[in-house]
Amino acid sequence: MRGAGRLTFRRRIGAGVMLAAAGAVVGCTPDRSADELPAAAEVLALLKQGGGSAVAVTAPDAGDPRLRPRTFPAKASQVARTIEETVTPLPRWQVIAGRSGVIWLTHRTRLGFVDDVYLLLVPTGDSTVVFARSASRVGDFDFGQNRRNLGELWAALDERAEPQPPARPLSPVLDSSRP
Repeated sequence: MRGAGRLTFRRRIGAGVMLAAAGAVVGCTPDRSADELPAAAEVLALLKQGGGSAVAVTAPDAGDPRLRPRTFPAKASQVARTIEETVTPLPRWQVIAGRSGVIWLTHRTRLGFVDDVYLLLVPTGDSTVVFARSASRVGDFDFGQNRRNLGELWAALDERAEPQPPARPLSPVLDSSRP
């Protein structure tokens, strides 16, 4: 009985230390300015880099539906307005800036960590394809949070405007064989 109580106490101490460390790390991460919005070419380069253990990136051939780009039957300007109107009321989400086909959002996790979400809006005739990248600001591993960020964003957008399945491959935008 005595050993079990000691283990519970150690777990409580360990959880407290982890939360304190998380708070210290979050406190060290300064908020970014809207002036830091990357250009479309920079976001495209980030998308081409692909995902990782603390990054989720959309790709036309992704096996996970949360990691597939969305096509909306509207012009990019209307899609941008819809994204802003959809994200603004979502808890822990914030629209930071947007211009020239790029929208910068942030998502704050329940532990207070901030993830940056960049959207690239690519007009394709009467539709707009939205590519996305969600990345943790702190740490080398996100425990799947960035995939969840994209899933939550797509679900909210899907409720407002039904996306279309891509009519043709979207790879020319992200074709790695292009310079």
